[in-house]
Amino acid sequence: MARVDMTRLLLLLSLFSSALCGEITMTHSPDTLRFGTSGLLRSTDLDDLLAATLGYTPIQSSLWRGLTITSPFNSPSGVVVVEVHGGGANVRQEGATYGLKEDTTLEEVFHRLKSIYGARAQRHTIFKHFSVGSSMEEEDAQYVLPEASVLNMSKEADSAFLHEMAALTVAARKTEALTTTPHGGQDVFFLEVDSLEQLVKTYGLESPQVEEAINILRVHLVKVTDMMRQRYNDQVLVVTAIVDQDNLLSRRTRSVLQSEATVDVGRNKEYSEDYPAIFNIILWLSITLFLAVLATSIAMATMDPGRDSIIYRMTTMRMKKDN
Repeated sequence: MARVDMTRLLLLLSLFSSALCGEITMTHSPDTLRFGTSGLLRSTDLDDLLAATLGYTPIQSSLWRGLTITSPFNSPSGVVVVEVHGGGANVRQEGATYGLKEDTTLEEVFHRLKSIYGARAQRHTIFKHFSVGSSMEEEDAQYVLPEASVLNMSKEADSAFLHEMAALTVAARKTEALTTTPHGGQDVFFLEVDSLEQLVKTYGLESPQVEEAINILRVHLVKVTDMMRQRYNDQVLVVTAIVDQDNLLSRRTRSVLQSEATVDVGRNKEYSEDYPAIFNIILWLSITLFLAVLATSIAMATMDPGRDSIIYRMTTMRMKKDN
């Protein structure tokens, strides 16, 4: 009986942990980045992961081994993260997909990335977070609502979702005016979408409204990916994160970050701006000296110790002769 109760408890714990697990998909990555098989990715490790793709050395080591950087000298020109509050909806996309353990919000990930790695940037880098739902402008000429057969514009949740989908592509298009890549910089953009979660709460996961909304969302995510690929000539990492945490946690995190915006955590001063240059000088000088010593040792070890060699001349005792 105790064994049965323990089995039920473990089952409930596994279901509870999976319910708190989101999903992250690398919808596009340049040839210098390879994403292979790996386990859950913690959201607390996401800022270090994104920084590594941009060419920075992560502050903390991570057990996640899904990323392989094939060329550290050709980093992407931008990183675009689309955060979708899915409310448990299954939004499958093409690309390397991993479970996302939501031990922090993506907004906090963005602020950590900006505060820590922004101070270490060796070239101009812009960090911008867009809350798509709160920045909608219907008077924009590019603002076109998607077609829907099930969703009803007269319903508040339906209307909010359709308007946010239209605003998503407009917001992605407007980031072009902020890009720093023409001057050799890098871009980091976060786009947050939260209206799908309200649809799930209103109609349920198995409802036709949510099913149509997921299809519309997929189409617009593909549009954003294609738009970014064209803008950066495929030198961009596009990530879609489907998070299941309640928006209340995100709002609490936002209020804490705003209240502590003036606090200097001090971690961004660990490395000076001269660190990359000093590191490369020491690295290549050490390699050169090692190869020189190795070549000299091999040459002396294989030298013929005959009468004509320098070894014979330096080690043979000569007797003085009187003239």
